Amino acid sequence: MIRHVIYSHTDYLEILKIQTDYVSPIENKTLLINKNNFDLSEIYEKYQNVIFYDDSLPYASRLLSLSSLNDDFILFIHDIDILINENTEIIKNLYEYAKSNNIDRVDLQYFDRSWNPNSKFIPFEIHENNFGLIQQDNPSGYIYNVNPSIWKLSVLLEIMNTFKDRNYRNIEDFSTQIYCQKFKIFKLFSENYINCGYFKCLPFFTFLHITHGGGFMPTLNNGLPNDIQILYNNIIEKYLKNSNRHFRVSMH
Repeated sequence: MIRHVIYSHTDYLEILKIQTDYVSPIENKTLLINKNNFDLSEIYEKYQNVIFYDDSLPYASRLLSLSSLNDDFILFIHDIDILINENTEIIKNLYEYAKSNNIDRVDLQYFDRSWNPNSKFIPFEIHENNFGLIQQDNPSGYIYNVNPSIWKLSVLLEIMNTFKDRNYRNIEDFSTQIYCQKFKIFKLFSENYINCGYFKCLPFFTFLHITHGGGFMPTLNNGLPNDIQILYNNIIEKYLKNSNRHFRVSMH
């Protein structure tokens, strides 16, 4: 199974605990976190390994710590994108397809095909989960972003090394988009998608983008379907009641 790498920071420990619990069924997973003096053994023991980065470095340079991995591809996800559902068979097939077709990245967020109707479209049919891969080479369409993705590790490291002074807020700047036009990057499209807060996801890989601009997603009027709203309510009750982080009042 492809290695899952979760990026985190000790400023977000309450969120890391949520993500760690939700990814617990995944065996091959790595935590990437800042060097610290906290006793986080209960979290660390749930990962196959832990990689520590220097907190003084900008975001892009922190990710260069992943050069210690020997994997050809990784599934890279931030702690704030709570992985609430993953079909491991489909992820395995996507990984194998990317590897055999020399694809550099598969963005695991839903992409509206109408935004780029002339792009290359590859049908991907697995049981009832039919969807397609759309090649993204338009720099206005965020060829690069921080969404959960299957990455060719060497390509992710190349991008981070090229823009190693970028932080989390400006790593998606237009110059990064221009640079990434040379890579084979695909996004997902399906008629069947799910509203998951600030994003849309496909049923086989659903993640809840739980914070935005430093605050938690609103508790109401957030566009979540009923089953995910119930899940979010449970997350709030179990993990977030004592958090000092505020809840946003709108999705904007």
